[in-house]
Amino acid sequence: MPPRKKNPITDPTGEKAATKATQEADKRVRERLRARFSNYQPPTQLQETAQKIAQTTKNIEDTAKTVNTKIGAEINSIGNVVESIGLTSTGKTVQTIKSHDAYGGLSLPTFEPQSFLAGDLFVNSSALPRTSKLEADAIVESIEEKRQTLRVVGANLDLNTDVLKTGVKSEKMTQAAIDYGIAKVNTETKLTQFETAEVQYEIGLTKLDQTHEKLVHEQVTLEGLRNETDQRKRFWQEKYALGESRIKQVQLAKYQLDAKIGAIEVEGETAE
Repeated sequence: MPPRKKNPITDPTGEKAATKATQEADKRVRERLRARFSNYQPPTQLQETAQKIAQTTKNIEDTAKTVNTKIGAEINSIGNVVESIGLTSTGKTVQTIKSHDAYGGLSLPTFEPQSFLAGDLFVNSSALPRTSKLEADAIVESIEEKRQTLRVVGANLDLNTDVLKTGVKSEKMTQAAIDYGIAKVNTETKLTQFETAEVQYEIGLTKLDQTHEKLVHEQVTLEGLRNETDQRKRFWQEKYALGESRIKQVQLAKYQLDAKIGAIEVEGETAE
């Protein structure tokens, strides 16, 4: 059954299109049967049966057409009412409903037993075409060869499937190799980080040694300053002592000078 073609206005459900497609399919079947059996004159009873079947089919088609027309009119009326009162769509309208084909869009051939039944059991009354044994053997052999062709096609499809599966495994192997490469680069990165940490450690040790040497320098400076302090103490002590000595010498010289002056004055008074 082909998918229904819907018209949102005249055929929202697709029933009209489906009925039309069914009518055309039945028409094609009748034309093929008519062309196939045009050279064969079936019995009168078979003709009457075929006419009855055709009339019944036509009646069914007319009934389905009438029902579809009424359904379409009712749906259009409902749509007009909805539009007139301003109702909004709920998202589940006939335009969004999808029809599914049970046969996947394939036009399957059918065998109708009613068309080929023998109406008179005592004569050759079936509408089936005649086929000789040689023709039947040739046809069956040809069909069998086609089946062998399909067997070859199936084997190639299986082969292609295995090839593709192997290709998938190859791609997975390539992906695994890429993952391995990424992991290896990550390992090298970790090693680089480790070596960087070692260098930073050595830099820290060097700075520690430098700081230690600066500490020694400061300690030497401190010791020198301490010694200089002692020297300064002794320097000022000696300078103080020198000052005291000079004062005493000045005092002694003054005393001696005063004594001489006194002696001179005494001598002068005595001379007078």
